[in-house]
Amino acid sequence: MRTKNILSIAALIICGLVCVNSVKAEVPPTQPSDQVTVNIKFKPVQSIVVNSGQKTVNLEYYTLQNYQEGVSVTMNDHLEVFSSGGFQVKVKTSGNFTRVGGTGTETIPASEVKVQAAPSNGNTGDFGSGGLPQVSLSSDEQPLIGADTGGNFKFHVTYDNTADGGNFAYLNKHVRPEETSVYTATVTYLIAAK
Repeated sequence: MRTKNILSIAALIICGLVCVNSVKAEVPPTQPSDQVTVNIKFKPVQSIVVNSGQKTVNLEYYTLQNYQEGVSVTMNDHLEVFSSGGFQVKVKTSGNFTRVGGTGTETIPASEVKVQAAPSNGNTGDFGSGGLPQVSLSSDEQPLIGADTGGNFKFHVTYDNTADGGNFAYLNKHVRPEETSVYTATVTYLIAAK
């Protein structure tokens, strides 16, 4: 019986060695290194923000000189523009300036107000050697600012009504003696990658 036990134990040991060897034979060789591809991807990002304290711009005709010469107002640091590359800013209106509380036919053409942007101090973008153009407002998009390189910029914007609003052109736009007549339009600034 003892011999049987010894033979059984020997058979188990031999089987164990054979099984371990066959498992070792199936393990692939080790791989000392591997690679991964790392991509840095850039998508165009543009943002344009009107200064929150300047959401309303008033061209006020309050004096004889205003009616004679027209009115121009410059809003400092009015627009903040961010672009990850070259960009173009355009401007448009909702239509002509319409009298608040009027009939809808009491209007001032949008084109009678011109806008022009100028870089704030510290802007380092290349906005052209001749300066930025003065643009007549329109319901069609008009190019206002363009650059071939990106950055984070601020711009002053001038709203100018001197060319068409002077020479007493608006004498009869004030319709009620007891209150101020207001003509309004919404101006929208748009930015896109260039």
